[in-house]
Order: sequence, then C-alpha cells, then structure tokens
Amino acid sequence: MKNFILSISIATLLGCAQTATPPQVEQRISNNSHVALTGPQVVEWLNTLYNSKFQNCHESANQPAFLCSGIIFRVTDRRPGETHHVWNPSPTSVKNGGVSFSYLRADSKYGRLAWGHGNGYMLYPIFGAPQDKVDLDVLCSYPIDGWTWNRTTPCGHHASFPASSQRCQSVPVTTAEQWKSVWDNSPDNHHIRQCGFDVSEPTGKPAAVPFYQSVRARGMLSQNPTHFTEQNEIVVKTWPQNLQNTLPLMAFFFIAGGSNAGLPEAQVNQKDFYDSTTARIWVPVIRLIPPSTSANEATFQYVEADQLVKP
Repeated sequence: MKNFILSISIATLLGCAQTATPPQVEQRISNNSHVALTGPQVVEWLNTLYNSKFQNCHESANQPAFLCSGIIFRVTDRRPGETHHVWNPSPTSVKNGGVSFSYLRADSKYGRLAWGHGNGYMLYPIFGAPQDKVDLDVLCSYPIDGWTWNRTTPCGHHASFPASSQRCQSVPVTTAEQWKSVWDNSPDNHHIRQCGFDVSEPTGKPAAVPFYQSVRARGMLSQNPTHFTEQNEIVVKTWPQNLQNTLPLMAFFFIAGGSNAGLPEAQVNQKDFYDSTTARIWVPVIRLIPPSTSANEATFQYVEADQLVKP
C-alpha cells in the first residue's frame, strides 16, 4: 500500500478531498513532523470521508473502500481508577488476533454505538494518514455486530453454525442480497449464523467487492428501525502494545447530547495520548451526533471548550 502514497500539503489534501473521484481522496498528508490537523480540519476531513460513497479506491478491485472513505472507529470504556491506554489492544484481542471496530459512512449508518458506549477514538484511513503512521490491516467485515468473541477466530465460524457462519466467500455468499436473504430466513441466533466478508490482504483475492457488498448489506439492514439501532463490525488485526507514536489515531470522540456523558472520558484519553507520545502529539476531541433515523445523517463538531489539552 505504501506504493500509493502521494505527498501533498495538508491544505491541498483537504481541498482535493471534496472532489468526487477516488484517486483525489487517496492522499497522504505530507507530514512526518507530528504536526496535527486542526480541529476544524479534522471535522472537514470526517465529513468528506463520511460522504464519500466509493465502491473502491483508485478504481481498483484490490483497494477496498475503507482505504479512502468512511470512518473506522472503536468505542472505549475506561472505568474509574483504571490507567490502561485505551488505544492498546485488550488481552482478549491479543489472544484472538483481532480488534473490533465499526465503520460509519453515509450508506453504512446506524444510530447507536457498540454496547451503547458514548466515546472512543477514530482512525485515519490508510490513504489519508500521516506518512509516519503504521498501516493497520482490516481482516473482515460484518454488516451487523458479528459477536466475534463467540467465534473460533475473530473472522471465523461459530461452533453452533459452522456452515453458515464461516467467511462469506466460502459459504458461498458473494452479494449483499444473498447475505440479507440468509439473515432474513434464519430462525434464530442471527448474529452468530451470519457470515463475515473476508477483506484481508493475505488471501490474495480482490477485497473491494466483498467489502462493498458488506456496506450494501448494512444499508439494507438500516432500513429496518430495529436493526438501525445496532452497529456493524469490522475486525482489525491486533497490533503491538504502545504504538502511540505511530498509531494512525485521528481523534477521540464522544456522543454529543444531554449531559455529554462521554466527554470527561474522551478528555482523559486525549491527555493520556498527548502525555504518552514522544513528540506530544495532539489530536482533537470531536463531537459525534449519530443519525436519529436512516433518513438522517451523522454530524461532527469541534468545540474548543471540549479540549482538555489545548492545540
């Protein structure tokens, strides 16, 4: 993937990202000096990623759309008194080899985050991250929560339904329509009966089509108010501990509204990240307002008063 890195300025990146052609969005920030995007620039970038409904990147079957569009994020839960770094993989993720995230885009949306949590962190897309950041590997994609803690591996089958719950390409399920038919016709245990779309690089198979079919299936589910309240799931290969200096972490976020209950934790995580990085890397705390219905859109806001660490 490094072969597709293009060096341009931050300003040019944000300007080009507003256009409709994937190659112009697939840019990396020409920045090896840890200079962070400003809060408003991050919001602009998030809006661009959210609204870029690409089927692939660079018009290539080998470049799935998550490389250049959509927002990959993970919810976090720091309990009182805990001192762990939320960006480090949990012991469970270390053991099974995968870390669960969600993927948010205008055609892959939902109104509630995993476990109902109200804060977390967002990653840069690979085509859009600073050049000094590592590439994280996406392994598979589930249109709705895959209950991966119950599977043989993060992307593997469930012991109770070994046939239908394996990787979609092995079932075989190759289209969103086929996936939705299996979901609709399953009598029970829908989450662990579902297959996951394999989008990992080691397979050597084109990943753009299966990932886009997962996005399409998510869009179909979102038309049902019951399923709209539950997030999708993508699994990222577990990375080593304490990679804060090179992890492509773009922002911490919280769900805005009411008492803004997730804000204090997002602020603590922002400061922990800043203090833990060698170069004191600042990333913003962003307000996320999920869509209330499938007809609405997610919105992102930067508020200076939300920042515990000032840029």
